[in-house]
Amino acid sequence: MVALVILQLYQAFQLYEKKSEELSTQMENVLSKVVIRHEKASDLQRYTSFFGNDFSGQYKQALKQEFQNLVPVSESVSIRDTLIYENGKDINYLHITGDSYDSLTHVKATHSVLARDVSELSSYMNQGLKSGASQKDIDDLAFQLDKRVLNSLFNKSKYISEMMVSAFRQTNEILPSERVNLAFLDSMISKTFEVEDLTTTFNYAIFNEDDEIVSFPSYTDRYNLKIDTAITKSVRLFPGNLFDEELTLHVAFPQKNSVLFNEMWLTLTVSILLVLLVVLSFYVMFKTILHQRRLAEVKSDFISNMTHEFKTPISTISLACEAMSDSDMTKNDLGSVSPFIKMIDEENKRLGVLVEQILKTAVLDKGDIKMKRDNLELNEIVSKVVAKSKIRIPKGGIRLEQAPGLMPFIGDAVHTNNLVSNLVDNAIKYSKEEVDILVKTEKISADKYRLSVIDKGIGIKNEHLDKIFDKLYRVPTGNVHNVKGYGLGLNYVKAIAEVQGWNISVKSKFGEGSSFVLLIDKSKENE
Repeated sequence: MVALVILQLYQAFQLYEKKSEELSTQMENVLSKVVIRHEKASDLQRYTSFFGNDFSGQYKQALKQEFQNLVPVSESVSIRDTLIYENGKDINYLHITGDSYDSLTHVKATHSVLARDVSELSSYMNQGLKSGASQKDIDDLAFQLDKRVLNSLFNKSKYISEMMVSAFRQTNEILPSERVNLAFLDSMISKTFEVEDLTTTFNYAIFNEDDEIVSFPSYTDRYNLKIDTAITKSVRLFPGNLFDEELTLHVAFPQKNSVLFNEMWLTLTVSILLVLLVVLSFYVMFKTILHQRRLAEVKSDFISNMTHEFKTPISTISLACEAMSDSDMTKNDLGSVSPFIKMIDEENKRLGVLVEQILKTAVLDKGDIKMKRDNLELNEIVSKVVAKSKIRIPKGGIRLEQAPGLMPFIGDAVHTNNLVSNLVDNAIKYSKEEVDILVKTEKISADKYRLSVIDKGIGIKNEHLDKIFDKLYRVPTGNVHNVKGYGLGLNYVKAIAEVQGWNISVKSKFGEGSSFVLLIDKSKENE
């Protein structure tokens, strides 16, 4: 069982390590995508500001060329300026048209598209970054044309040189807090996490080349000025910019373990249930083995005690029969046979009593016992039992204290009498050389009586108190059989008390005596 528990813990630890490594890899990949997208968006915002009026000629020339490449048209491509009222204001657009001719089908077609003027391109890009372009916008012909024109212009070394010099001059003077739009970065991280299905909380911070946290005029809720860089994932902001100051983005995931548990909960639950099942099975098996072992010991003691009990009357009867068969003892005086006949009769009755008690126990186990409902009186039953028991006491005696008045109740006369007799007999058997027993009846209330049998005998150890009412159980005495019995008397007492709705309890101190208390509840007579 221990080996299985260790194996399950090892497998759970291995699974945790694997899932943790996979999650770390996913986090690193997602953060790499975040900084790349952030850099592209930042460059687009920065470079569109360089497009002025002096750039419109080159822009229109590139627009014509890319329109011809995008749509197969003839050389007759024209561009006209136009105004369109949009979102409450006039927007400058360029209307581009071109004709195409199919020599096989002799079909002539005119293609036209509206493209943003270069003077409106910066605000257009800024608006697109804030609102986010939909898939329909991405597939739009005009949008594709704008992208192709920008790529064409950026590929020309002349404009690249001019923009790089201008950008270098500007960014060299810009503070880190001015280079990063914190709200935009926050939304970029959240959106990328959502797209990449990385559902977890996070907080972040930006550090400069001196490993100092960058301060901003205002902060988002997730920007953590006290972030612990030892437990964060870090990635460089603006990875494609080699000239400016290096900024590092540190992102912490405080609920990383929760994410891992959500992925592992099914496997962990199965492992825990398996371990619990094994532990429970082991417990049941161990308990069963102990029970079987104790039952085997009890049966062994029972056989030993029963052999001892039956051996005496059998031997006595055998000797009596031999004496009766001797003609020398009986030929002159027939009266000499009478003592042997009486001896055989008494021992036969003794064997009958032993067998009868064993049969009663068997009936109790089957639950076939039927209790009669007689009107009984407790003081009368107790006094008769005590009177009979006094004859068997060679030294000492039994004291009887009875509650005044009558104590009537309903029960089975035979079984109730046997119950009281067993309690008194048990006190006598386990008394010391001088018997000192107190039998006491008390009236607790109109519906409750108490019978106490208190002796000053050898007592019972605490480890045996909860077992003395078990069938066939006797307090171990080794091979000494100075006290006759076979572990059925108290079990019979317990069974009869429970059938009639009464309660039997015991208190004992080893070496000082025992006290058995029977509580008769009249309110349960009709149950």
